[in-house]
Amino acid sequence: MDNVTYYNPNDISGVLIIPHAVFSGIATIIVGLRWYTSHVVARLPWTSDEYFCIAALIANYTMLFAESYDAHYGLGKPITEVTNTVLFLKGILAIEVTYGVACPLSKLAVLTMYYRIFSASPLLRYCVWLIAFGLVGWSIAVVGVSIFSCAPIHGFWDLSVPSKCIDSSKFYIGITVPNIIFDVMTVFLPIHEVWTLQMGRDKKLAITGVFLLGGSVILASLARLVLFSIFRPGAGETGNNISQTVVIPHSASAIETCLAIIGACLPPCAPLLRRVLGGVIPGRKRAIGDEAKNYNTLITIGKISNRTAGRQKGADEGFVGVEGDFVRLEDGDGSAHGSTDHLFVFNSDC
Repeated sequence: MDNVTYYNPNDISGVLIIPHAVFSGIATIIVGLRWYTSHVVARLPWTSDEYFCIAALIANYTMLFAESYDAHYGLGKPITEVTNTVLFLKGILAIEVTYGVACPLSKLAVLTMYYRIFSASPLLRYCVWLIAFGLVGWSIAVVGVSIFSCAPIHGFWDLSVPSKCIDSSKFYIGITVPNIIFDVMTVFLPIHEVWTLQMGRDKKLAITGVFLLGGSVILASLARLVLFSIFRPGAGETGNNISQTVVIPHSASAIETCLAIIGACLPPCAPLLRRVLGGVIPGRKRAIGDEAKNYNTLITIGKISNRTAGRQKGADEGFVGVEGDFVRLEDGDGSAHGSTDHLFVFNSDC
């Protein structure tokens, strides 16, 4: 073959589909746990970030379906073995479009979660809007360029039609760079707000760690950039082994989307995790008499709440933690901004 950058005589579609299916299953379980925490444990109404999570999960499964469809028509096989080029290339186009929808939806789920939890911070709200507009613009650009990458459009899959197309390798790399920037901004956005909370340093580190788990998305985006830089089409008619060169880089894209969905669901699952781990991990035990002394006022985001009322509410809702209850604050006249219906805080000595 002419100057092939990557060639494998075997079908490598499993390199993409199997990891994507596994991570999709994990993401589905985490989304289910989030739903259980919010609507069974905490008995809260639906929130915008939940809708975004579900929409992202649906788009992610649509992308997985497009990959499976395209594998049936040659994705993962050497380009010389692809018999139905038209359907194969249509499948490639479907994967690109669904990625352009699923990826930003998963990150918008994270941003709307930040907006809900830290709604009292004007700076964070502005940053959320800024990144959200950037993601929407990025999505429109990815989907638009994918569809109109060739003139005429059907020249992308009908090679018998004279057409002019963009360089797909440069396109893949070009859309990944701003995506990495959005990921970095999104991951580190809530850290400052967490460290302004009135709680102990250990708990701040724990909450920061939960948010930073989403940093794995950055690693997946970087992997996508590196892989698309390595697995580039070669020269010549047979050198453009697109049926295999896109498989490994797209596996990073698929995992990136799933990790973002998981990252959007981990913080809201904290009450359930504390409830489960409370019976597994031995924590610091305190006497009832000692807890009775700790009914001091706790300052939280957007509200000042009394521990006594909050502790009773937490007991009614069944939140059991390792070092105290997880309490949902009620709205009131003292709320600084927005609603605290969905805000949870730790009851502790800190």
